[in-house]
Amino acid sequence: MPNHIRFALVIHNHQPIGNFDDVFERAYEDSYRPFLDLLSQYESLKIALHTSGSLMEWLDRHHPDYVDRLAQLVAAGRIEIMGGAYYEPILAMIPSRDRIGQIRRYTHWLEDRLGATIRGMWIPERVWEQSFTRDVAAAGIEYTILDDFHFKNAGLTEEQLTGRFLTEDEGEVLSVFPGSERLRYVIPFGAPEQTIEYLAGIAERNPNAVVVFGDDGEKFGTWPETKQHVYDNGWLRRFFDVLVENQDWIQVTTPAEAIDNVPPEGK
Repeated sequence: MPNHIRFALVIHNHQPIGNFDDVFERAYEDSYRPFLDLLSQYESLKIALHTSGSLMEWLDRHHPDYVDRLAQLVAAGRIEIMGGAYYEPILAMIPSRDRIGQIRRYTHWLEDRLGATIRGMWIPERVWEQSFTRDVAAAGIEYTILDDFHFKNAGLTEEQLTGRFLTEDEGEVLSVFPGSERLRYVIPFGAPEQTIEYLAGIAERNPNAVVVFGDDGEKFGTWPETKQHVYDNGWLRRFFDVLVENQDWIQVTTPAEAIDNVPPEGK
């Protein structure tokens, strides 16, 4: 049996303001609803979920039952809700006070509607500047997820990206998880066993590592031909099955749980 490893699935759902209702509805029917339907059947699995404010408002108006189900899964500890800037702006395009204001406003909405405790946020389009650290932390956020190439550009190797790192700006500290580029290409396009093999390789080199997959929820049904692949042909069910089958060494977790149980890898 491979060494123990923690694996966090982070799903990002977004539809911009101005999209037609039928675009929202199609994404809901093809991606958001069936993903939640299937996840609900696997009581031992959990995910972190970010839904942009514009999409969440639409869902609450048109499918409040879906939002109610999210709240139930939050209460059960099955879903960690991640916050973000309310209307998904590119953070570099708005002033500091607006970054903080949008993050805080969406946090309050999620707390009120879902009963969620917001500790992390999704960075729109994963566009990052170091100066964002102080605004994100000042808005009450503990962590975020960035593409692993940011860490590699800072001089870290693939083998070192086995957990969160701390970053600081003007005295404000933020935890940052590297999101695996390899898994973004494998999930959901490779066989589910490829993810297991990849995690086993990391666990062999780095016991108790934390590996994060973070990508668009629209890959699971809205992207061309993915609805048939992910749901009709059973990819997502097989993926969840192999995670459950390997739970003796793969701990499917959330970023917040990882922060609470695993020290940072560095700064």
